[in-house]
Amino acid sequence: METIEKKENLSTENSLRIITETMERSRMAIAKNSGKTILMWGVLVAVTSIVVYFLWSKTGSPVWNLLWFAMGAIGGIGTAINSRNREKVPVNEISRVVGKTWMWYGIMTTAFYALIWVAAYIKSKCCGGGIINVNITLIIVMMMGIAGVVSGVVMKMKSIVACCVVATLLSVLVALLVNGPEQILVFTILGVVALVIPGLILQNKGKSLNK
Repeated sequence: METIEKKENLSTENSLRIITETMERSRMAIAKNSGKTILMWGVLVAVTSIVVYFLWSKTGSPVWNLLWFAMGAIGGIGTAINSRNREKVPVNEISRVVGKTWMWYGIMTTAFYALIWVAAYIKSKCCGGGIINVNITLIIVMMMGIAGVVSGVVMKMKSIVACCVVATLLSVLVALLVNGPEQILVFTILGVVALVIPGLILQNKGKSLNK
């Protein structure tokens, strides 16, 4: 009986060790493959925010915020191209959580922005018009910060969590202090601190894994 129990314990320990090692390899592979894509999105967000700020401040029209949709399309194409050239990672709970987190962030921010336009239209037709006071920047910043922190926690990357927390708190503070076109520059902070820097960290980590 003791021999059978020892074999069962060894089998359980081996299974747990294999599962742990597999999850760790997947986590490292995800971190390695994500660096280039996160860096690309960071540059896109930072550049787009500067362009939108410049055009909005010069023309006085917030319609230039529609450029964010163009940025999303460009980023989607770039992500698809990057995914073809990177190492294939088996789908597991880690990759699923990270992917779904950012997928739902994109869906919710797009839906939120669209609903504001829908609400404004309904209010103008049924309620005689009026202004809808919503700090879009503040809400999107908070949502992006949460998505970044969740991804960092799942990948066990404390540096990414720290970057996202600092970027979110700083961006929220700036968003509360300024109005109009200047608020768009909040995304420059987010793009650089929450995306570009983590992207560079992940790329360096990927290079060290290849050595």
